[in-house]
Amino acid sequence: MGIQFMFWWVAVFLIAPHVSASDPAKTPSTSAEEWWKGLSLMIHRNGEPDPCGSAIPAVSSKHTIQESSDKYELESILTDIIAESLQEEKACLSPDNVTAEPDGLYGFCDMGPDRTPILLDHKSLKAVQRGSLPCRWYTREGVRITSLEQLQTLAAAAKQASSGTCANPQDASGGNAELHLYGVQAGRVFMFAPSYVGEIFDLSHMAVVAGDDKRISMEVLSLEPRVFDIFNVFMPEEADALVDRALKETSPTHKIKRSTTGTSENSIFNKRTSENAFDTHGKTALDLKRRIFELLGFDEYWHGHDDGLQILRYNTSKAYVQHMDYMTDPSGKELFNYDSAAKGGNRFATVLLYMSDSEEGAGGETVFSEAWPPELDPSERKPISEATNELRRSGDARAAGIAINSWEEKMVATCRSKLSVRPSRGRAVLFYSQYPNGKPDPKSRHGGCPVLNDQPKWAANLWVWNTPRNDQNGAPLREDLLAKGYKPPETNKPRQLTVTFKNLRTDPTLKKAELWFDEAMFWGKLGHGDPPHRVNTYTGHRWNLRVDGEIVKEW
Repeated sequence: MGIQFMFWWVAVFLIAPHVSASDPAKTPSTSAEEWWKGLSLMIHRNGEPDPCGSAIPAVSSKHTIQESSDKYELESILTDIIAESLQEEKACLSPDNVTAEPDGLYGFCDMGPDRTPILLDHKSLKAVQRGSLPCRWYTREGVRITSLEQLQTLAAAAKQASSGTCANPQDASGGNAELHLYGVQAGRVFMFAPSYVGEIFDLSHMAVVAGDDKRISMEVLSLEPRVFDIFNVFMPEEADALVDRALKETSPTHKIKRSTTGTSENSIFNKRTSENAFDTHGKTALDLKRRIFELLGFDEYWHGHDDGLQILRYNTSKAYVQHMDYMTDPSGKELFNYDSAAKGGNRFATVLLYMSDSEEGAGGETVFSEAWPPELDPSERKPISEATNELRRSGDARAAGIAINSWEEKMVATCRSKLSVRPSRGRAVLFYSQYPNGKPDPKSRHGGCPVLNDQPKWAANLWVWNTPRNDQNGAPLREDLLAKGYKPPETNKPRQLTVTFKNLRTDPTLKKAELWFDEAMFWGKLGHGDPPHRVNTYTGHRWNLRVDGEIVKEW
């Protein structure tokens, strides 16, 4: 067609280097440490609402942060400052110190070589003074602390908030203003730390997307498992765009078809009767993925840490039995390391996006089968047998074509007795499949309740992994199988491409061609006389050539 398409494999070597100890003699000196005067740092371990200790840094501390420090230098120095100024003896020990050194905060931040996943930025980490790895530091709302200016702003806000309060003589902070910091272990991911049902997390650091100054926020729905309602992160117009794209998708791997389970895309499961599609590169999907990553505490979007946006359709009586999003390898033969409690990777968070409304009693809820509705008194909880009898008397399941004693009937009864979330267009929900130490949370079992009316339920979900997933660059592999000679599969090799698009000017119809990335991102002019475009991309990304708005070529 007169367009030359050239590409080269770009080798991306992800090496886990030895991280050298920080040199105190080279630590820059600055007066900027005024930020901690009159301040107590209340330290939390990742995901824990209660502080594990308090730190009152000395103004004369030998560890200082300067304005030019990057986020990795800051994290190293801040870890040293906090560890050396904790007021309580043996404060903030690692709760998982079986393999990690049980040496205060240092032993928490560095869980040891057998329990520290190697993330994409591992080689950028700067060791603390003693040579171990530092924590990353966050606010309660999941904002990663990356600069001295940010620390100064947080400190000033904490002092301002406490200026009108009276000091408690029994307070460990000594009457200082309190700044709460949440430490995340090296190689781990931030997790919110809810303390009670109904608690609100104001995420006003995120850009408003819903209009009318509707800030993004979350409300705690459950503590075990940890489930949150997310407000204003997802617009109804975006729901419509996702459904429309899914219905128009024609790719065999991405179009609407019968849902599968497990690690194989061909595994049909008779207790998952929904249909699904995947939207990996549409503009709306990409916007939502980046937004969700920011919500989860990532200060940058890491390609490969998610499965792409899964679009789901449940027609009448269709459902998905209770399951965990956390994946396992029953065969024990897969090279990918799913053991996230060690050095492996797995799904740690799921964000559900509801794209249609469901009336009360119409089914389609998401049910957490190991949890009771928190508002119910224990005396009001219904056993499954009682809920089943009530369901049969109502006739709701029978009217939807659900047979007595079927797994679908049991699902409806479970949905009407356990903790469930009813869909509404534009609603979003977050829950965690892992604990902060990487161990799977068995209480995160959940299911898709059968739809009981003739209105299909549309939803989407994004699974986010604590490491690159099992077909991406940097995916963790099992060292025991590598030692036996197992070879990494082709999908685990680097998949980044450098591509050049060039108009050879042999086709007159392409005189005013344009290059686009996927459906809605204009990349540049590629007509006769326009320069070539050399881009970095990945296998699976979609590019197209347009003339007068019409697609004439796709890659």
